[in-house]
Amino acid sequence: MTTQREPRPTTVQAPREKARQVSEIVADDIIGYIKQHGLVRGDRLPTELELIERYGVSRTALREAIKVLGSSGVIEVRHGHGTFVLETQSLIVTPPLDLGALFTRQTYMDVAEARTAIESEVAKLAASRATESDVQELEALHEQMKSLAHDAEFTDYDVKLHLMLARVAGNAILLQMMEVLRQALSEYIFITVSRLQNVEDLLREHDAVIAAIRRRDPEGAQLAMRHHVQNAARRLEQVLNAEIGG
Repeated sequence: MTTQREPRPTTVQAPREKARQVSEIVADDIIGYIKQHGLVRGDRLPTELELIERYGVSRTALREAIKVLGSSGVIEVRHGHGTFVLETQSLIVTPPLDLGALFTRQTYMDVAEARTAIESEVAKLAASRATESDVQELEALHEQMKSLAHDAEFTDYDVKLHLMLARVAGNAILLQMMEVLRQALSEYIFITVSRLQNVEDLLREHDAVIAAIRRRDPEGAQLAMRHHVQNAARRLEQVLNAEIGG
């Protein structure tokens, strides 16, 4: 389970110093391994023990790296069978943008605009291309979210849901763009949900997006996602106004 983290500051006057996590370095090393060995979709990675010995890290750090790469759609863990390459096209893009050290009020608003532009199209394409298995996976993930506290774990699941939608959309470039936004999206969601008394509106908005995808209703999914991200921006602005003044 993800450890609960302290609420994050809403403004930053100077860049925050942030050491790279061991898991981030291991994730980069695994990507390097995939590239170096020319692995393609369906190829299996070395075992967990082999990777621990190769990189000299703890089981916890390795599993966190695997989790990050899995959320990004690069690899897939098949329990009892191993870890397999799922996507190699996304490895050619710039690594995720580290906005954590740069966040200001304007940055949050910029992320809100980017989400409206990107995620509305993601939802539309997802409704056109989702398989029954995709829909069931989205629904199952969202049901898990409903039982979580409004903390770091909820945030992780929320981000995972949005990245899953991008994979279902079936557009490699949009998936890459969402991956670039991944850390920024995590910051954006956490600063809001950690301060909300409840997240019922947010969950209902997710339900509306997923329901439109189940109906295979592209325009409905697009409108539902636009409604969601615009409401998310309003909720965030209320939080910022309450904490630092409008």
